[in-house]
Amino acid sequence: MAALQSIGTAAGSLRRNPILFVVAAAFSLIQLPSMFAQAVSPLIGSIISLGFSGLMIFILPFFLGGVLGMANEAIDSRTSLSTFVSEGKTHYVSLLVVYFSLLAVNLVLSFVGVFASVFVGIAVLGSGGEMSTATLAILGVVVLAVTLTYLAVVFVSQFFGHAIVIDDLGAVDGIKRSVACVRNNLVSVLGYTVITGLGGLLVGAFAVVISFLLTPSLQHQGAAVTGSEAGAPAASAVSSLPTVGVVGMVAIAVGLVLVSGLVGGFFAAYSTAFYRSIRPANSGGVNA
Repeated sequence: MAALQSIGTAAGSLRRNPILFVVAAAFSLIQLPSMFAQAVSPLIGSIISLGFSGLMIFILPFFLGGVLGMANEAIDSRTSLSTFVSEGKTHYVSLLVVYFSLLAVNLVLSFVGVFASVFVGIAVLGSGGEMSTATLAILGVVVLAVTLTYLAVVFVSQFFGHAIVIDDLGAVDGIKRSVACVRNNLVSVLGYTVITGLGGLLVGAFAVVISFLLTPSLQHQGAAVTGSEAGAPAASAVSSLPTVGVVGMVAIAVGLVLVSGLVGGFFAAYSTAFYRSIRPANSGGVNA
């Protein structure tokens, strides 16, 4: 199966080119300020995170183009930072266009979900606060449709960056190539998605733990809620969670950078190896 075979290909390219880990780790460094701002103040952290999220829309295309270019080169030989810069600059506009397009799709889907919720809320108020079976069914259908549409868009478009960088395609052709690769290799892509999804869950769990440790107010709120519901012993258990000091923050920062470097470097190599195995044969790849 291509999803499993690509793991070996990725591992080999990473052994020859550990610089991919370094690039991924370096990228995680620029995300630290917004994360550690939570330790100072949740409000300040939220403001910084919001601004950083907007900035990342313009940074990610360059990073994606650069790291995928390096990963593609690493599979065949050795790569370098010069490839990162050149590939990031060459494909920046196309990747940025796709990012904004996908963002627009997500905004539309979010609007549909919010509109449906407001509509249901008005219907409930108009009926005296009771939700009928029909209203509940309508809300369920809308939420399910929005969720499935979102997942479908993510699923079929997940290789647009690889198509743009590796096959030197434009924004529209990159999306078309991604959809075609997924359609023609559905089983393999499902296996790949399961593997990366499980990895994403582990990373997400790690991020939640880090966020909790860096936001002491969450611990205090948890203690208050638990104490009011279950008594003082439970509250004491929650409040006894470790408070992160300066040394702890430094240790978390180092751990976060190391984990991000390992995960980011592997994903870049793995996703690139997998895409090369499912791209059309006339593009230089081998069909799965």
